[in-house]
Amino acid sequence: MNRIAAGILAVAFIAVPCLAQASEGFADRAREMLESIYTDRTPGAVAVVSRDGEVVFNEAFGMASLELGVPMDTDHILRLASVTKQYTAAAILALVQDGKLALDDPLSKFLPDFPVGDVTVHQLLNHTSGIKSYTSIEGYMTDERIRRDLSTEELVAVFADEPVDFAPGESWSYNNSGYVLLGAIIEQVTDKPWNEFIRERLLAPLGIDSTDAYADTTVLPGRVPGYAGTAEEPENAGFLSMTQPHAAGSLMSTAIDVDRWQRALHGGEVLDEELYERMISADEVAADVRNGQSYGYGLMMADWMGHPVIHHGGGINGFTTFAFWLPEEELSIVLLTNRAGPGWSTQDVTLRLAGLAMDKAYPGELPELDLSEKALREFQGTYRIDDETVRTLRVDDGKLISRRQGGGEFRVIPVEGDRLVFDQSLSWFSVERDEDGSIAAVALHQGWGGEPERAVRESDEVWERETSEVSEEHLQRLTGRYELMPNFILAVRVVDGGMEIQATGQPAVSMEAESPVKFFNDEIGADIVFDLPESGHATGLTLYQGGQELPAPRIGEEEGD
Repeated sequence: MNRIAAGILAVAFIAVPCLAQASEGFADRAREMLESIYTDRTPGAVAVVSRDGEVVFNEAFGMASLELGVPMDTDHILRLASVTKQYTAAAILALVQDGKLALDDPLSKFLPDFPVGDVTVHQLLNHTSGIKSYTSIEGYMTDERIRRDLSTEELVAVFADEPVDFAPGESWSYNNSGYVLLGAIIEQVTDKPWNEFIRERLLAPLGIDSTDAYADTTVLPGRVPGYAGTAEEPENAGFLSMTQPHAAGSLMSTAIDVDRWQRALHGGEVLDEELYERMISADEVAADVRNGQSYGYGLMMADWMGHPVIHHGGGINGFTTFAFWLPEEELSIVLLTNRAGPGWSTQDVTLRLAGLAMDKAYPGELPELDLSEKALREFQGTYRIDDETVRTLRVDDGKLISRRQGGGEFRVIPVEGDRLVFDQSLSWFSVERDEDGSIAAVALHQGWGGEPERAVRESDEVWERETSEVSEEHLQRLTGRYELMPNFILAVRVVDGGMEIQATGQPAVSMEAESPVKFFNDEIGADIVFDLPESGHATGLTLYQGGQELPAPRIGEEEGD
Protein backbone atom coordinates (compact mmCIF):
# COMPACT_ATOMS: atom_id res chain seq x y z
CA MET A 1 0.00 0.00 0.00
CA ASN A 2 1.20 3.51 -0.77
CA ARG A 3 0.37 5.94 1.99
CA ILE A 4 1.28 9.58 2.31
CA ALA A 5 1.58 9.02 6.03
CA ALA A 6 5.24 9.06 6.96
CA GLY A 7 5.57 12.78 6.38
CA ILE A 8 2.40 13.52 8.29
CA LEU A 9 3.41 11.48 11.31
CA ALA A 10 6.88 12.96 11.23
CA VAL A 11 5.40 16.43 11.74
CA ALA A 12 2.98 15.32 14.41
CA PHE A 13 4.00 18.21 16.63
CA ILE A 14 4.63 21.83 15.78
CA ALA A 15 8.21 23.05 15.90
CA VAL A 16 8.66 25.97 18.29
CA PRO A 17 11.84 27.52 19.67
CA CYS A 18 13.42 25.54 22.50
CA LEU A 19 12.64 27.07 25.89
CA ALA A 20 16.25 26.80 26.97
CA GLN A 21 17.22 29.07 24.07
CA ALA A 22 14.23 31.38 23.82
CA SER A 23 12.20 31.70 27.02
CA GLU A 24 10.66 34.91 25.71
CA GLY A 25 9.26 33.04 22.71
CA PHE A 26 7.79 30.44 25.02
CA ALA A 27 6.27 33.09 27.27
CA ASP A 28 4.52 34.76 24.35
CA ARG A 29 2.99 31.52 23.14
CA ALA A 30 2.05 30.36 26.62
CA ARG A 31 0.45 33.73 27.34
CA GLU A 32 -1.55 33.62 24.11
CA MET A 33 -2.81 30.14 24.87
CA LEU A 34 -3.76 30.89 28.48
CA GLU A 35 -5.47 34.18 27.58
CA SER A 36 -7.71 32.27 25.16
CA ILE A 37 -8.97 30.06 28.02
CA TYR A 38 -9.01 32.37 31.06
CA THR A 39 -10.45 35.75 30.08
CA ASP A 40 -11.64 38.89 31.86
CA ARG A 41 -15.15 37.36 31.85
CA THR A 42 -14.27 33.96 33.33
CA PRO A 43 -12.72 32.51 36.48
CA GLY A 44 -8.96 32.55 36.29
CA ALA A 45 -5.67 30.75 36.75
CA VAL A 46 -2.07 31.23 37.82
CA ALA A 47 0.65 29.40 35.88
CA VAL A 48 4.29 29.03 36.90
CA VAL A 49 6.96 27.37 34.77
CA SER A 50 10.54 26.82 35.93
CA ARG A 51 13.51 25.20 34.27
CA ASP A 52 16.88 24.31 35.78
CA GLY A 53 15.86 26.05 38.98
CA GLU A 54 14.94 29.32 37.29
CA VAL A 55 11.39 30.70 37.05
CA VAL A 56 10.78 31.56 33.38
CA PHE A 57 7.03 32.19 33.56
CA ASN A 58 4.81 33.38 36.44
CA GLU A 59 1.59 35.00 35.29
CA ALA A 60 -2.09 35.24 36.19
CA PHE A 61 -5.10 35.18 33.90
CA GLY A 62 -8.84 35.66 34.17
CA MET A 63 -10.67 36.78 37.26
CA ALA A 64 -10.14 36.14 40.95
CA SER A 65 -13.60 37.52 41.80
CA LEU A 66 -16.27 37.88 39.16
CA GLU A 67 -18.58 39.66 41.59
CA LEU A 68 -16.05 42.36 42.49
CA GLY A 69 -14.34 42.49 39.12
CA VAL A 70 -10.93 41.65 40.62
CA PRO A 71 -8.43 40.10 38.19
CA MET A 72 -6.38 37.09 39.22
CA ASP A 73 -2.91 37.93 40.57
CA THR A 74 0.19 35.79 41.01
CA ASP A 75 0.13 36.50 44.77
CA HIS A 76 -3.37 35.15 45.22
CA ILE A 77 -3.94 32.06 47.39
CA LEU A 78 -5.94 29.14 45.94
CA ARG A 79 -6.93 25.71 47.22
CA LEU A 80 -4.53 22.94 46.22
CA ALA A 81 -7.01 20.06 46.58
CA SER A 82 -5.24 16.69 46.19
CA VAL A 83 -1.90 18.25 45.36
CA THR A 84 -1.90 18.39 49.19
CA LYS A 85 -1.21 14.64 49.26
CA GLN A 86 2.45 14.99 48.26
CA TYR A 87 3.06 17.33 51.20
CA THR A 88 1.42 14.85 53.56
CA ALA A 89 3.39 11.95 52.11
CA ALA A 90 6.64 13.91 52.43
CA ALA A 91 5.77 14.72 56.05
CA ILE A 92 5.32 11.02 56.83
CA LEU A 93 8.62 10.21 55.14
CA ALA A 94 10.31 13.00 57.11
CA LEU A 95 9.11 11.28 60.28
CA VAL A 96 10.53 8.01 58.95
CA GLN A 97 13.79 9.83 58.27
CA ASP A 98 13.73 11.15 61.84
CA GLY A 99 13.19 7.64 63.22
CA LYS A 100 9.72 8.44 64.56
CA LEU A 101 7.85 5.76 62.58
CA ALA A 102 8.34 3.07 59.91
CA LEU A 103 6.53 2.42 56.65
CA ASP A 104 5.51 -1.07 57.77
CA ASP A 105 4.09 0.17 61.09
CA PRO A 106 0.44 -0.88 61.50
CA LEU A 107 -2.23 1.76 61.92
CA SER A 108 -3.08 0.23 65.32
CA LYS A 109 0.24 1.55 66.65
CA PHE A 110 -1.10 5.09 66.34
CA LEU A 111 -4.91 4.66 66.38
CA PRO A 112 -5.48 1.54 68.49
CA ASP A 113 -9.27 1.80 68.32
CA PHE A 114 -9.52 1.95 64.52
CA PRO A 115 -11.29 -1.23 63.30
CA VAL A 116 -8.82 -2.03 60.48
CA GLY A 117 -5.69 -1.80 62.55
CA ASP A 118 -3.49 -4.10 60.44
CA VAL A 119 -3.28 -1.59 57.58
CA THR A 120 0.27 -0.29 57.24
CA VAL A 121 1.53 3.24 56.73
CA HIS A 122 2.79 2.15 53.31
CA GLN A 123 -0.69 1.01 52.28
CA LEU A 124 -2.22 4.30 53.38
CA LEU A 125 0.35 6.21 51.32
CA ASN A 126 -0.20 4.33 48.06
CA HIS A 127 -3.99 3.78 48.23
CA THR A 128 -3.87 0.00 48.80
CA SER A 129 -5.44 -0.03 52.28
CA GLY A 130 -8.96 -1.01 51.17
CA ILE A 131 -10.47 1.34 53.78
CA LYS A 132 -13.61 3.06 52.54
CA SER A 133 -12.90 6.52 51.14
CA TYR A 134 -15.33 8.81 52.91
CA THR A 135 -15.78 10.90 49.77
CA SER A 136 -17.35 7.85 48.08
CA ILE A 137 -19.95 7.30 50.81
CA GLU A 138 -23.24 7.72 48.97
CA GLY A 139 -24.59 11.26 49.28
CA TYR A 140 -21.82 12.43 51.60
CA MET A 141 -20.33 15.03 49.26
CA THR A 142 -23.68 16.53 48.27
CA ASP A 143 -25.65 16.81 51.51
CA GLU A 144 -25.18 18.81 54.70
CA ARG A 145 -22.59 16.43 56.16
CA ILE A 146 -19.75 17.91 54.09
CA ARG A 147 -20.54 21.40 55.46
CA ARG A 148 -19.74 20.52 59.09
CA ASP A 149 -16.52 21.58 60.82
CA LEU A 150 -14.97 18.37 62.15
CA SER A 151 -11.95 17.60 64.28
CA THR A 152 -9.54 14.90 63.13
CA GLU A 153 -11.15 12.41 65.54
CA GLU A 154 -14.66 13.28 64.31
CA LEU A 155 -13.64 12.97 60.67
CA VAL A 156 -12.03 9.57 61.21
CA ALA A 157 -15.26 8.43 62.89
CA VAL A 158 -17.18 9.21 59.68
CA PHE A 159 -15.63 6.22 57.89
CA ALA A 160 -14.19 4.05 60.68
CA ASP A 161 -17.09 1.60 60.72
CA GLU A 162 -17.67 1.48 56.96
CA PRO A 163 -17.06 -1.93 55.36
CA VAL A 164 -13.69 -2.23 53.63
CA ASP A 165 -13.52 -2.32 49.84
CA PHE A 166 -10.87 -5.05 49.84
CA ALA A 167 -8.27 -6.63 52.11
CA PRO A 168 -5.20 -4.47 52.77
CA GLY A 169 -2.66 -4.75 49.96
CA GLU A 170 -5.00 -6.74 47.73
CA SER A 171 -5.87 -4.01 45.24
CA TRP A 172 -5.58 -0.28 44.49
CA SER A 173 -8.27 2.37 44.84
CA TYR A 174 -7.76 6.12 45.19
CA ASN A 175 -8.59 6.87 48.79
CA ASN A 176 -9.03 10.16 50.64
CA SER A 177 -9.64 8.40 53.96
CA GLY A 178 -6.11 7.01 53.81
CA TYR A 179 -4.63 10.49 53.76
CA VAL A 180 -6.90 11.67 56.58
CA LEU A 181 -5.49 8.77 58.59
CA LEU A 182 -1.95 9.82 57.64
CA GLY A 183 -2.77 13.28 58.97
CA ALA A 184 -4.01 11.66 62.18
CA ILE A 185 -0.74 9.70 62.45
CA ILE A 186 1.29 12.90 62.05
CA GLU A 187 -0.72 14.46 64.87
CA GLN A 188 -0.27 11.42 67.14
CA VAL A 189 3.49 11.28 66.58
CA THR A 190 4.24 15.03 66.75
CA ASP A 191 1.49 16.21 69.09
CA LYS A 192 0.82 19.02 66.60
CA PRO A 193 -1.87 19.65 63.98
CA TRP A 194 -0.80 17.91 60.77
CA ASN A 195 -0.55 21.17 58.82
CA GLU A 196 1.51 22.85 61.53
CA PHE A 197 4.07 20.06 61.32
CA ILE A 198 4.22 20.41 57.52
CA ARG A 199 4.64 24.15 57.83
CA GLU A 200 7.40 23.98 60.45
CA ARG A 201 9.31 20.84 59.37
CA LEU A 202 9.05 21.07 55.56
CA LEU A 203 8.09 24.54 54.39
CA ALA A 204 9.72 27.05 56.73
CA PRO A 205 13.27 25.83 55.92
CA LEU A 206 12.48 26.46 52.24
CA GLY A 207 11.24 29.99 52.85
CA ILE A 208 7.69 29.03 51.85
CA ASP A 209 5.18 31.04 53.87
CA SER A 210 1.88 31.07 51.94
CA THR A 211 1.15 27.31 52.02
CA ASP A 212 -1.11 26.18 54.86
CA ALA A 213 -4.54 24.76 55.73
CA TYR A 214 -6.40 27.97 56.54
CA ALA A 215 -9.67 28.00 58.46
CA ASP A 216 -12.77 29.12 56.57
CA THR A 217 -13.27 31.82 59.19
CA THR A 218 -9.79 33.32 58.83
CA VAL A 219 -9.60 36.73 57.16
CA LEU A 220 -6.89 35.80 54.68
CA PRO A 221 -5.54 38.49 52.35
CA GLY A 222 -5.34 37.15 48.81
CA ARG A 223 -7.71 34.21 49.31
CA VAL A 224 -9.64 33.60 46.08
CA PRO A 225 -13.28 32.37 45.86
CA GLY A 226 -14.09 29.34 43.74
CA TYR A 227 -16.61 28.76 40.97
CA ALA A 228 -18.48 25.86 39.39
CA GLY A 229 -20.33 25.60 36.07
CA THR A 230 -18.95 26.46 32.67
CA ALA A 231 -16.42 29.21 32.03
CA GLU A 232 -19.07 31.19 30.15
CA GLU A 233 -21.84 30.66 32.76
CA PRO A 234 -20.06 30.20 36.09
CA GLU A 235 -21.77 29.93 39.44
CA ASN A 236 -20.51 30.06 42.98
CA ALA A 237 -19.11 26.72 44.11
CA GLY A 238 -20.97 24.80 46.79
CA PHE A 239 -19.66 25.21 50.32
CA LEU A 240 -17.69 22.54 52.12
CA SER A 241 -15.88 22.88 55.41
CA MET A 242 -12.16 22.94 54.70
CA THR A 243 -11.64 20.88 57.86
CA GLN A 244 -12.90 17.87 55.93
CA PRO A 245 -10.42 17.52 53.05
CA HIS A 246 -7.85 17.47 55.87
CA ALA A 247 -4.43 16.04 54.94
CA ALA A 248 -5.92 14.70 51.71
CA GLY A 249 -6.73 18.13 50.26
CA SER A 250 -6.97 21.13 52.60
CA LEU A 251 -3.77 23.02 51.80
CA MET A 252 -3.91 26.40 50.06
CA SER A 253 -1.05 28.30 48.48
CA THR A 254 0.23 30.68 45.88
CA ALA A 255 1.36 29.00 42.69
CA ILE A 256 4.92 30.27 43.02
CA ASP A 257 5.23 28.58 46.42
CA VAL A 258 4.00 25.28 44.95
CA ASP A 259 6.68 25.66 42.28
CA ARG A 260 9.30 26.31 44.97
CA TRP A 261 8.11 23.22 46.85
CA GLN A 262 8.10 21.04 43.74
CA ARG A 263 11.65 22.00 42.80
CA ALA A 264 12.85 21.45 46.38
CA LEU A 265 11.14 18.06 46.75
CA HIS A 266 12.53 16.68 43.49
CA GLY A 267 15.86 18.45 43.90
CA GLY A 268 16.84 16.69 47.12
CA GLU A 269 16.15 19.52 49.57
CA VAL A 270 13.34 17.77 51.48
CA LEU A 271 14.14 14.05 51.88
CA ASP A 272 17.19 11.85 51.72
CA GLU A 273 17.68 10.01 48.43
CA GLU A 274 16.48 6.59 49.60
CA LEU A 275 13.17 7.88 50.96
CA TYR A 276 12.62 10.13 47.94
CA GLU A 277 13.07 7.09 45.70
CA ARG A 278 10.43 5.25 47.75
CA MET A 279 8.11 8.20 47.25
CA ILE A 280 8.35 8.02 43.45
CA SER A 281 8.30 4.21 43.16
CA ALA A 282 5.26 1.95 42.82
CA ASP A 283 4.88 -1.55 44.14
CA GLU A 284 3.18 -4.21 42.04
CA VAL A 285 -0.33 -3.44 43.26
CA ALA A 286 0.00 0.30 42.58
CA ALA A 287 1.66 -0.06 39.16
CA ASP A 288 -0.29 0.69 35.99
CA VAL A 289 -3.39 1.85 37.86
CA ARG A 290 -4.53 4.53 35.40
CA ASN A 291 -3.81 4.14 31.70
CA GLY A 292 -0.24 3.01 32.23
CA GLN A 293 0.40 5.43 35.11
CA SER A 294 1.55 4.26 38.53
CA TYR A 295 1.13 5.60 42.05
CA GLY A 296 3.89 6.16 44.59
CA TYR A 297 3.37 8.18 47.75
CA GLY A 298 1.19 11.22 46.99
CA LEU A 299 2.56 11.31 43.43
CA MET A 300 1.90 9.60 40.12
CA MET A 301 4.59 8.41 37.70
CA ALA A 302 3.93 8.34 33.98
CA ASP A 303 5.40 8.70 30.53
CA TRP A 304 4.70 11.83 28.49
CA MET A 305 5.82 11.86 24.88
CA GLY A 306 8.72 9.55 25.71
CA HIS A 307 9.77 11.49 28.82
CA PRO A 308 9.33 10.21 32.40
CA VAL A 309 7.13 12.56 34.40
CA ILE A 310 6.02 12.86 38.03
CA HIS A 311 2.75 14.63 38.68
CA HIS A 312 -0.45 14.97 40.66
CA GLY A 313 -3.66 16.87 40.10
CA GLY A 314 -6.47 17.95 42.32
CA GLY A 315 -10.10 18.95 42.23
CA ILE A 316 -12.25 20.39 45.01
CA ASN A 317 -15.31 22.62 45.21
CA GLY A 318 -14.45 25.61 43.03
CA PHE A 319 -10.82 24.74 42.24
CA THR A 320 -8.71 22.48 40.04
CA THR A 321 -4.94 22.12 40.22
CA PHE A 322 -2.00 20.36 38.58
CA ALA A 323 1.69 20.00 39.47
CA PHE A 324 3.97 18.50 36.80
CA TRP A 325 7.69 17.65 36.97
CA LEU A 326 9.95 16.41 34.16
CA PRO A 327 13.03 15.14 36.02
CA GLU A 328 15.38 14.81 33.04
CA GLU A 329 14.80 18.44 32.05
CA GLU A 330 14.20 19.76 35.59
CA LEU A 331 11.06 21.35 34.19
CA SER A 332 8.39 22.34 36.71
CA ILE A 333 4.87 23.41 35.75
CA VAL A 334 2.22 24.46 38.27
CA LEU A 335 -1.30 25.49 37.31
CA LEU A 336 -3.92 26.60 39.87
CA THR A 337 -7.44 27.61 38.83
CA ASN A 338 -10.53 28.85 40.66
CA ARG A 339 -13.13 26.90 38.70
CA ALA A 340 -14.14 23.24 38.75
CA GLY A 341 -16.36 22.44 35.80
CA PRO A 342 -16.52 21.36 32.15
CA GLY A 343 -14.19 22.70 29.49
CA TRP A 344 -10.41 22.66 29.32
CA SER A 345 -9.12 20.50 32.18
CA THR A 346 -6.26 21.79 34.30
CA GLN A 347 -4.29 18.65 33.40
CA ASP A 348 -4.66 19.27 29.66
CA VAL A 349 -3.73 22.94 29.93
CA THR A 350 -0.64 21.89 31.88
CA LEU A 351 0.29 19.42 29.15
CA ARG A 352 -0.15 22.17 26.56
CA LEU A 353 2.33 24.29 28.52
CA ALA A 354 4.70 21.32 28.61
CA GLY A 355 4.32 20.91 24.86
CA LEU A 356 5.22 24.53 24.24
CA ALA A 357 8.15 24.35 26.65
CA MET A 358 9.55 21.12 25.21
CA ASP A 359 9.28 21.84 21.49
CA LYS A 360 6.39 19.36 21.30
CA ALA A 361 3.44 21.72 20.87
CA TYR A 362 0.13 19.98 20.21
CA PRO A 363 -1.64 20.39 16.87
CA GLY A 364 -4.43 22.16 18.74
CA GLU A 365 -2.15 25.19 19.01
CA LEU A 366 -2.64 25.69 15.26
CA PRO A 367 -5.47 27.93 13.98
CA GLU A 368 -8.66 26.30 12.73
CA LEU A 369 -8.97 25.92 8.96
CA ASP A 370 -12.07 27.57 7.51
CA LEU A 371 -13.36 24.68 5.38
CA SER A 372 -16.64 24.62 3.48
CA GLU A 373 -19.19 21.94 4.27
CA LYS A 374 -18.25 20.29 0.97
CA ALA A 375 -14.61 20.14 2.01
CA LEU A 376 -15.56 18.73 5.41
CA ARG A 377 -17.54 15.94 3.74
CA GLU A 378 -14.26 14.63 2.35
CA PHE A 379 -13.60 13.23 5.85
CA GLN A 380 -17.08 11.77 6.31
CA GLY A 381 -17.40 8.01 6.44
CA THR A 382 -16.94 4.86 8.49
CA TYR A 383 -13.48 3.84 9.70
CA ARG A 384 -12.75 0.38 11.10
CA ILE A 385 -10.64 0.09 14.25
CA ASP A 386 -10.89 -3.70 14.68
CA ASP A 387 -13.27 -6.55 13.92
CA GLU A 388 -15.74 -5.34 16.54
CA THR A 389 -15.35 -1.55 16.51
CA VAL A 390 -15.76 1.30 14.05
CA ARG A 391 -15.38 5.06 14.23
CA THR A 392 -17.54 7.44 12.23
CA LEU A 393 -16.91 10.98 11.03
CA ARG A 394 -19.93 12.94 9.86
CA VAL A 395 -20.80 16.53 9.06
CA ASP A 396 -23.56 18.10 11.12
CA ASP A 397 -24.54 21.76 10.69
CA GLY A 398 -21.16 22.70 9.28
CA LYS A 399 -19.18 20.86 11.98
CA LEU A 400 -17.25 17.59 11.77
CA ILE A 401 -18.37 15.10 14.43
CA SER A 402 -16.44 12.02 15.55
CA ARG A 403 -17.92 9.04 17.36
CA ARG A 404 -16.21 5.80 18.36
CA GLN A 405 -18.63 2.89 18.51
CA GLY A 406 -19.80 2.69 22.10
CA GLY A 407 -18.63 6.26 22.76
CA GLY A 408 -20.05 9.77 22.73
CA GLU A 409 -20.00 12.38 19.98
CA PHE A 410 -17.24 15.00 19.85
CA ARG A 411 -16.48 17.84 17.48
CA VAL A 412 -13.15 17.64 15.65
CA ILE A 413 -11.58 20.71 14.03
CA PRO A 414 -9.40 20.66 10.89
CA VAL A 415 -6.00 22.33 11.23
CA GLU A 416 -3.05 22.48 8.86
CA GLY A 417 -0.94 19.41 8.15
CA ASP A 418 -3.96 17.13 7.57
CA ARG A 419 -4.85 16.90 11.23
CA LEU A 420 -8.18 16.98 13.06
CA VAL A 421 -8.11 18.14 16.68
CA PHE A 422 -10.79 17.45 19.25
CA ASP A 423 -12.49 20.56 20.60
CA GLN A 424 -11.14 21.52 24.06
CA SER A 425 -9.00 18.39 24.19
CA LEU A 426 -5.46 17.26 23.44
CA SER A 427 -6.61 14.29 21.36
CA TRP A 428 -6.24 14.56 17.59
CA PHE A 429 -6.24 12.58 14.36
CA SER A 430 -3.49 12.39 11.80
CA VAL A 431 -4.90 11.70 8.34
CA GLU A 432 -3.42 9.15 5.94
CA ARG A 433 -4.08 9.48 2.20
CA ASP A 434 -3.67 7.27 -0.85
CA GLU A 435 -1.60 8.40 -3.83
CA ASP A 436 -4.68 9.92 -5.42
CA GLY A 437 -5.24 12.08 -2.34
CA SER A 438 -8.29 10.22 -1.04
CA ILE A 439 -8.43 9.53 2.70
CA ALA A 440 -7.35 6.00 3.57
CA ALA A 441 -7.24 6.06 7.38
CA VAL A 442 -7.10 8.21 10.48
CA ALA A 443 -4.96 7.64 13.58
CA LEU A 444 -6.06 8.85 17.00
CA HIS A 445 -3.32 10.38 19.18
CA GLN A 446 -3.86 11.00 22.90
CA GLY A 447 -2.54 13.83 25.04
CA TRP A 448 -0.01 11.73 26.99
CA GLY A 449 1.40 10.17 23.82
CA GLY A 450 1.75 6.45 23.22
CA GLU A 451 0.73 4.28 20.29
CA PRO A 452 -2.02 5.90 18.19
CA GLU A 453 -5.25 4.03 17.45
CA ARG A 454 -5.50 3.58 13.69
CA ALA A 455 -8.85 3.26 11.89
CA VAL A 456 -9.01 2.30 8.18
CA ARG A 457 -11.69 3.88 6.06
CA GLU A 458 -14.08 1.26 4.75
CA SER A 459 -16.99 3.34 3.50
CA ASP A 460 -18.00 6.87 2.55
CA GLU A 461 -21.31 6.17 4.29
CA VAL A 462 -21.76 6.81 8.01
CA TRP A 463 -22.53 3.63 9.92
CA GLU A 464 -25.59 3.81 12.11
CA ARG A 465 -26.37 1.37 14.84
CA GLU A 466 -29.54 -0.65 14.38
CA THR A 467 -31.99 -1.14 17.22
CA SER A 468 -34.21 -4.11 17.92
CA GLU A 469 -37.47 -4.67 19.74
CA VAL A 470 -37.24 -6.50 23.06
CA SER A 471 -40.27 -7.49 25.06
CA GLU A 472 -40.84 -6.25 28.58
CA GLU A 473 -40.94 -9.87 29.72
CA HIS A 474 -37.42 -10.35 28.36
CA LEU A 475 -36.22 -7.09 29.91
CA GLN A 476 -37.37 -8.31 33.33
CA ARG A 477 -34.83 -11.14 33.08
CA LEU A 478 -32.07 -8.53 32.86
CA THR A 479 -33.09 -6.43 35.87
CA GLY A 480 -31.14 -6.49 39.09
CA ARG A 481 -28.15 -5.06 40.92
CA TYR A 482 -24.73 -5.58 39.36
CA GLU A 483 -21.47 -4.89 41.22
CA LEU A 484 -19.01 -2.98 39.01
CA MET A 485 -16.60 -2.64 41.94
CA PRO A 486 -16.91 -2.74 45.72
CA ASN A 487 -19.77 -0.47 46.79
CA PHE A 488 -20.30 0.77 43.24
CA ILE A 489 -23.49 -0.80 41.95
CA LEU A 490 -25.24 -0.58 38.59
CA ALA A 491 -29.00 -0.97 38.97
CA VAL A 492 -30.92 -2.23 35.93
CA ARG A 493 -34.67 -1.75 35.87
CA VAL A 494 -37.64 -1.60 33.48
CA VAL A 495 -39.33 1.78 33.14
CA ASP A 496 -42.24 2.41 30.74
CA GLY A 497 -41.42 -0.72 28.78
CA GLY A 498 -37.75 0.16 28.27
CA MET A 499 -34.46 -0.37 30.09
CA GLU A 500 -33.06 2.15 32.54
CA ILE A 501 -29.72 1.92 34.36
CA GLN A 502 -28.39 3.87 37.32
CA ALA A 503 -24.94 3.72 38.88
CA THR A 504 -24.30 4.56 42.52
CA GLY A 505 -24.52 8.32 43.05
CA GLN A 506 -25.38 9.04 39.41
CA PRO A 507 -28.59 9.90 37.54
CA ALA A 508 -30.57 7.22 35.72
CA VAL A 509 -30.21 6.89 31.94
CA SER A 510 -32.19 4.93 29.37
CA MET A 511 -30.66 2.23 27.17
CA GLU A 512 -31.61 1.09 23.67
CA ALA A 513 -31.50 -2.55 22.56
CA GLU A 514 -29.19 -3.62 19.77
CA SER A 515 -29.95 -7.27 20.48
CA PRO A 516 -31.64 -9.23 23.28
CA VAL A 517 -28.41 -9.07 25.33
CA LYS A 518 -26.68 -5.90 24.08
CA PHE A 519 -27.86 -2.39 24.99
CA PHE A 520 -26.37 1.05 24.41
CA ASN A 521 -26.62 4.76 25.04
CA ASP A 522 -24.55 6.79 22.60
CA GLU A 523 -25.03 10.05 24.51
CA ILE A 524 -22.96 8.73 27.42
CA GLY A 525 -20.91 6.37 25.24
CA ALA A 526 -21.90 3.19 27.07
CA ASP A 527 -22.54 -0.37 25.87
CA ILE A 528 -23.76 -3.20 28.10
CA VAL A 529 -23.65 -6.90 27.25
CA PHE A 530 -25.52 -9.27 29.57
CA ASP A 531 -24.57 -12.84 30.49
CA LEU A 532 -27.95 -14.51 29.99
CA PRO A 533 -28.54 -18.24 30.48
CA GLU A 534 -31.28 -20.11 28.65
CA SER A 535 -33.67 -19.46 31.52
CA GLY A 536 -33.87 -17.22 34.54
CA HIS A 537 -32.14 -13.94 35.29
CA ALA A 538 -28.91 -12.70 33.79
CA THR A 539 -25.91 -13.74 35.88
CA GLY A 540 -23.78 -10.72 35.09
CA LEU A 541 -22.97 -8.00 32.60
CA THR A 542 -20.02 -6.20 31.07
CA LEU A 543 -20.00 -2.41 30.77
CA TYR A 544 -17.99 -0.91 27.92
CA GLN A 545 -17.37 2.81 28.34
CA GLY A 546 -14.50 5.20 27.73
CA GLY A 547 -12.23 2.41 26.51
CA GLN A 548 -12.80 0.39 29.68
CA GLU A 549 -14.27 -3.09 29.95
CA LEU A 550 -15.89 -3.62 33.36
CA PRO A 551 -17.44 -7.00 34.22
CA ALA A 552 -20.09 -6.98 36.95
CA PRO A 553 -21.76 -10.01 38.55
CA ARG A 554 -25.44 -9.82 39.45
CA ILE A 555 -25.64 -9.59 43.24
CA GLY A 556 -29.37 -9.25 43.83
CA GLU A 557 -32.77 -7.99 42.87
CA GLU A 558 -33.45 -4.38 42.02
CA GLU A 559 -35.96 -2.74 44.32
CA GLY A 560 -39.41 -3.32 42.92
CA ASP A 561 -38.50 -6.59 41.14
